[in-house]
Amino acid sequence: MSDAALLDTVPRIQQCILLARAPDGVPVADDFRVESAPVPAMHNGELLLRTIDLSLDPYLRSVIAGRHMGHAAPGIGGAMPGRATAQVVASADAAFSPGEYVLAETGWRQYATVPAGAVQRLDTAVAPLSAALGILGMPGLTAWAGVTQLLSLREGDTFVVSAALGPVGSTAGQLARLRGCRVIGIAGSDEKCALAMQHFGFDACVNYHEPSWEQRLRDAAPSGVHAYFDNTGGPILEGVLRTLRAGGAIVLCGLIGQYNTGVPYALPLAPVIGKRAHLHGLVVYDFEHRRDEFVAEVAPLLRSGTLRLLEDRSVGLASAPAAFHRLMSGHNVGKSIVAVSDA
Repeated sequence: MSDAALLDTVPRIQQCILLARAPDGVPVADDFRVESAPVPAMHNGELLLRTIDLSLDPYLRSVIAGRHMGHAAPGIGGAMPGRATAQVVASADAAFSPGEYVLAETGWRQYATVPAGAVQRLDTAVAPLSAALGILGMPGLTAWAGVTQLLSLREGDTFVVSAALGPVGSTAGQLARLRGCRVIGIAGSDEKCALAMQHFGFDACVNYHEPSWEQRLRDAAPSGVHAYFDNTGGPILEGVLRTLRAGGAIVLCGLIGQYNTGVPYALPLAPVIGKRAHLHGLVVYDFEHRRDEFVAEVAPLLRSGTLRLLEDRSVGLASAPAAFHRLMSGHNVGKSIVAVSDA
């Protein structure tokens, strides 16, 4: 399609999603509202983007509440933030041409203008576009950093990861498996546990909703857990800590258990001391300068099918609020993505 033809496809009015009220606990669809708004004008040095796939991520719950570093809360009536893959439909920067694909902070809207310096060019020959939101995006970088940079895994180690079907957990587990570890997932349903083993190749998976899940974890790791990648905090972290080997390591990555409540979680120190545990706090932004190294390792594994992805896709921007509710209530299966338009 020619540059002019691309621009001709842009309507004057677009859909966007605003925060209608402050969520009480798990966000529900009525906490948001769909509105019509003019497509913004593009200025010098900017790109006009058409949103393709919108990423839904748990950290957005903390952003809404004003508790996430580096992101301002949208406020009531404000536009929801969010990262997406997008196509350049018009460019006021010589470095980009219409038709190219980029990763950008578009927010929950169909069209956005962003500074050219704030986007990342995407190569569709490397991987499917949506992979830039999951296994080749921030979640994948998070998993890679924890497994390869913070942990010292050895062949034969037992590696456990919570939120095992999410993009961080599933990538971390697969990377640990490639390093010769026995990988055990923790997930919220029998369906998710089956997928962790069948789709991602985990050796075992336990459903934390079962009252006996800690015993099942001990049965799956009879020699104890060498390394744990924690995405949840709360009782799951405490349960795995009781199964950790002396001198074992824990990567503290996420706090899904408190995103909806805002109630701070206090890790009991006695078992940490008793296990001589090594704790590693993980903030993905610390590894942004390693992104090229990460992509160079992971992209070929994805292309060859050695690493696999799983997506929980919804269609149409208006489906984002319900999809976000599903994510934050733990009912998503895989990386949560909203298909806003066709590539």
